[in-house]
Amino acid sequence: MQFSVLGPMCVTENGEDRTPSAPKHRQMLALLLMNANHVVSMAQFVEELWEYSPPPSAVAAVHTYVMQLRRLLQGTGPATATACRLVTRDQGYVLHVQDGELDLHAYERQVRAGRAALDAGNLEAGARQIRTAHALWSGQGPVDAPAGPLLRAALAAMERDRLETIVQRVRAELRLGRHHQLLAELCALVHQDPANEQLTGQLMLALYRSGRQADALAAFHRLRRTLREELGTSPGRDIHRLITDILAGHPRLEPPTEGELRLSLDAVDRLPRRPVGQPRTGTADWSGATPVLLGA
Repeated sequence: MQFSVLGPMCVTENGEDRTPSAPKHRQMLALLLMNANHVVSMAQFVEELWEYSPPPSAVAAVHTYVMQLRRLLQGTGPATATACRLVTRDQGYVLHVQDGELDLHAYERQVRAGRAALDAGNLEAGARQIRTAHALWSGQGPVDAPAGPLLRAALAAMERDRLETIVQRVRAELRLGRHHQLLAELCALVHQDPANEQLTGQLMLALYRSGRQADALAAFHRLRRTLREELGTSPGRDIHRLITDILAGHPRLEPPTEGELRLSLDAVDRLPRRPVGQPRTGTADWSGATPVLLGA
């Protein structure tokens, strides 16, 4: 059986679609899959399905939904692989999935491998593995099921992680001198999230390296206007240092040499991180190393 949550939720077995259609069933299955092989408590199901106003029959309804999901997930394969897939455990339920059955687990494995490669200084392998991970996503976002508070929080965390890994992978590819190849992707990403300073900074650097200084300056001005109009704030000192270097044509903005590529990536985690659309709470200590952190 195959489960997909990185896009429209889908359950298939031997080519047969077993995805539930009823909203509550889809919502429960999505929560189980996002917590696959871990217990989801009865209290969590009730909170997810009804938030702050559960009916008196909420617990009984959850039991009924679980029974119906069990029938749906029973499958036609060997009994050992299907009989105990959705089990009662510790006043809750666990959905057991095996290796290779859930696309979310494959994504997480690829991301871990990519980050480990980047930490080891293997930029080529790290960028490739993170690209492979992102290729598993279909559509604009995961799990098209109805979402209560627990699913909303889980999906928001997934999106933050996806954006963070994109920034890490783009940084590696900028260090590899791929600014031309990244331009279209970065333009699309900044269009989707115009208040993201990390992505805008990377776009500015890619534009500058591609001989498009005026476009890099325009990207900065769009960011500044967006932050002012939507969040009532302004770009941090990190972006201001970058724009100063761009205006000065500072040589450290040029792609690194072969020898410089062997330097460690200790600066990777020094970029400021914040939820998408949230104002900054401080500035990063770039220590004059703006282009290194952006991917120089």
